[in-house]
Amino acid sequence: MNGNLPEAREQNVPQDELTRLLPGLSRAIVAATRSVRHLPTLTESQVALIRELVECGPLTPAQVASQLRLSRPTISNLVREAESKDLVERHPATLDRRSVFILPTARARALLESFGVGRAEVVARALDEASADDRTKLIAALPALSRLEDRLLSIAQEGAAKT
Repeated sequence: MNGNLPEAREQNVPQDELTRLLPGLSRAIVAATRSVRHLPTLTESQVALIRELVECGPLTPAQVASQLRLSRPTISNLVREAESKDLVERHPATLDRRSVFILPTARARALLESFGVGRAEVVARALDEASADDRTKLIAALPALSRLEDRLLSIAQEGAAKT
């Protein structure tokens, strides 16, 4: 066992702090939004499915699997569950009746819209309730965080190109 672990934690290594803090921040935003807007709990996969369908329009299950980088059986289960919650509908393709297109329901679109508005509201409220000094520091950090996101996406693309 490494006797330096508590010492490393006390030093608050920036990369460790960021990898711990950012997912927690995202979960906190989601929880606050759901609470304030009285929204149902949806899985990340269900939200990703709805967003993809709203942004891209009707897609086949194979297209959804490709876009979300999930297996066909996973998409099949995800669509079945989303359909049972009135989030998506299946419509037969006009040319090949064996194929189906998946579309978001009006309910799904409304939930996504409500979540987007609610998310902005809860973040604005949290910023308003923060001290002026914290608010200034958070706003000043936004460009650096955006550049960090770009670097991480670049690293991901480099890794994907090597495989």
